Amino acid sequence: MKRPATHADHPAHALLGLELMRFACAVSVLLWHYQHFFYQGNAPVGFETTAQPLYAWLKPFYEAGWLGVQAFWALSGFIFFWKYAQPVAQGRVSTRRFAVLRFSRLYPLHLLTLLIAAALGLWYRHLHGSDYVYQYNDWGHFALQLFMASDWPGRSEWSFNGPIWSISIEVLVYALFFALCKLGLTRWWQVLGLIGAAAVAYALKLTAHPIVLCVFFFYLGALTHLAHEALIKRPPLQQYAAQAAGLLAVAAGTMLLMSGKLRAMFYVAVLTPVALIVLLDWVQPRSAAAIRWINRLGNTTYASYLLHFPLQLLLACLTTSLGFTLPLHEPAWVLAYLVCVFGLASLVYRIIEMPAQAWLRQRLRTH
Repeated sequence: MKRPATHADHPAHALLGLELMRFACAVSVLLWHYQHFFYQGNAPVGFETTAQPLYAWLKPFYEAGWLGVQAFWALSGFIFFWKYAQPVAQGRVSTRRFAVLRFSRLYPLHLLTLLIAAALGLWYRHLHGSDYVYQYNDWGHFALQLFMASDWPGRSEWSFNGPIWSISIEVLVYALFFALCKLGLTRWWQVLGLIGAAAVAYALKLTAHPIVLCVFFFYLGALTHLAHEALIKRPPLQQYAAQAAGLLAVAAGTMLLMSGKLRAMFYVAVLTPVALIVLLDWVQPRSAAAIRWINRLGNTTYASYLLHFPLQLLLACLTTSLGFTLPLHEPAWVLAYLVCVFGLASLVYRIIEMPAQAWLRQRLRTH
């Protein structure tokens, strides 16, 4: 087992294990949405989950890859508590600065991909007389999308660039996080109380609004950060014991999941905190090239999440208009799909995301 971490091992810029987890979450969602390639209109045609390429190897992603969203919410909670909780509580980050930082990070690519998805959606509707996968593509839903509020009503009426739904919910939790930090509610027992309240609301089905699960996983990540900060102050033997206990819990959860005695959602709630701590402490490469590549993979995640559906929609239009079919059951095709999405995402990150973010922050004077 790798040497436990200390404070000196974790400079603020080197959360490399978390970058790998971000990438894994993105891969999970992309493989879950591989089924979109089989859609004609709002339903898949000739689709069998077990017939997807490399199913034996990629089964968890094909069967439950949507849970990458919940894991990503927890990852966000970890990072936000690490980066913002105390600065916000101490008044070192203003409301305006926090809002501008989030807006400049999320909105430019959201707006671009929304417009692309809307234009491609009109093309697909012209070709087929129906919409592709997501069906609520009217002016009302476009207005919600424009304000990054697509799922605020909580109706799961996915539209245009559908995957943005999870970001729209996370934006609400960002606001809740900031407000609670301003009130000084950042202690572990307060975080645990929020997790418990969300868990009760979910278990009792008090509401179907997705913000409940987002709060649960976001603050689960926050609690994991607080636990990790406490853990790295302990002697190495205690760090070893805690990591071993976490891995045993994951192993037990895996067996329960495979036997049908544990729901996938609960399994992710066990797996994610352990993965956060283990990846953060174990992934500490010394090679500059390895560090550069891990950072590059992490940087592709937001763009890959917002680009993959418009790319699928473009291919759906092209296959119809040009009269060819995609080799959807070929392993080479699913690999090409992943390489294409992440390659494009890397390019978009460099030439669109970062310049737009820097421009907005300069114009809005957040530096």
